Amino acid sequence: MTVFSDSGNLFKMLWLWLLPLMLMSLQVRAQITPSDNIISVDITMPQNISYNYDSCFISCLNIGMRETGLHFLWKSSIETSPGVFNLSDFDIANEYYPGYQVSVNLAIDPIETNVNELPSDINTLPFNDTTVIKRFKTLLDSVFKHIPNLTLSSLVIGSETDAYLGTDSTRWAQYTNFFSIVSAYAKTLRPGLQVACETTYGGMTGAASKYIQAINVYSDYIGVSYYPLNPDYTAEPTEIVKTDFSNVVLQYPSKPVYYYQLGYPSGKSCNSSELQQSQFIQQVFQTWDIYAGHIKMINFEWLHDISYTSVEYYSNYYGVSDTVFLAYLGSLGLQTWNGNGTNKPAFIELECEAKQRGYNALPVNCSNSGTEILNNFPDNPIMILYPNPVQNNLTVETSFDLINAEIRIYNLLGLEEKDIRDVQGKTINIEISDLPNGIYYLNLYYDNQCIVKYFIKSL
Repeated sequence: MTVFSDSGNLFKMLWLWLLPLMLMSLQVRAQITPSDNIISVDITMPQNISYNYDSCFISCLNIGMRETGLHFLWKSSIETSPGVFNLSDFDIANEYYPGYQVSVNLAIDPIETNVNELPSDINTLPFNDTTVIKRFKTLLDSVFKHIPNLTLSSLVIGSETDAYLGTDSTRWAQYTNFFSIVSAYAKTLRPGLQVACETTYGGMTGAASKYIQAINVYSDYIGVSYYPLNPDYTAEPTEIVKTDFSNVVLQYPSKPVYYYQLGYPSGKSCNSSELQQSQFIQQVFQTWDIYAGHIKMINFEWLHDISYTSVEYYSNYYGVSDTVFLAYLGSLGLQTWNGNGTNKPAFIELECEAKQRGYNALPVNCSNSGTEILNNFPDNPIMILYPNPVQNNLTVETSFDLINAEIRIYNLLGLEEKDIRDVQGKTINIEISDLPNGIYYLNLYYDNQCIVKYFIKSL
């Protein structure tokens, strides 16, 4: 019996290890493409008011953004007094975005993370109370009348809803019932509309997973909020992206995945840095290439860091005063907040990753961007691969001198394709034209350490 049990566990462990690789090998494509996968950016503005929303918006269009998000809280943004709607922002959106041929992921939140956003006169009622449902339908009627020209990519009803609902089965049943009714009603107002309920990655893969699976029966898109943080709000290693993306796709293999929120802090208090944030962007794109057939959209948070006043507002709104949490909120931007805002390495990485995949024709020397980043952080043990995707010659560049190092290249099944020994210096050129198209791991071994990066061989 013991031998059988151990063998069974060994087989199970082997299967769990092989399954993501099998899935990845089935989904291998050269890369994400502008026709099938969507880059979005959550637009925030810098300190200088003369550098306005138009400037920020156009800078995102230049990267290759084709969708953007608009986020409204039921009570705080729209129905600020019972029965009184503030719809002026919808009128502006109806005129603004069609002129740029940009579609919108519209979020209207009865729940915003850990906050109940039902209007004050009904916020003690269960979500599936007939009064609540009727009021939300009235809200949708009013909103949709103000956006007849606005192209909606999706309607998101609830943001990070699991943070409020927790694992309370009664409240989940009530909200799921509410969501199923009002999302069906929204589709009568806009035929063909796609709907989603956004939840956190942690809830989706943790204790609330069964409730989220139940509500996603009524979703057209699997809406994810993803910030790889430890419980103390410090940043997880950037390499966790490949495991986390795999977990989402394995849970929802048959519905498109939309990352409505995705970000990584650069703050030192979060055990991070601007370089680490840039590496996160690189990991996201390399892993997105693997799951291009499943992950349809990623919205990057935020374009700019936000002011201390804004951080303080969010701290009060969510009721969280932890200093590391505040550092996380204040350093999510891809650009700084002061003045006109300056590019962090993460913004340059986003530009270049998008450019390499055909999303834009920006005049950015992306083949050298890795070198510039390495030179700015000479004391970090960092490795950059470029160009990536690559056709014939791959450059491996490090921030430190290699002596008697070794490079091994493996395919997705773990089979070794190349073994290069006695690697010296900071720059190594590798001829890979003999490799079949696909995704590979490059392992650099030095001083009893190992750095692993993905690269894509394409035509």
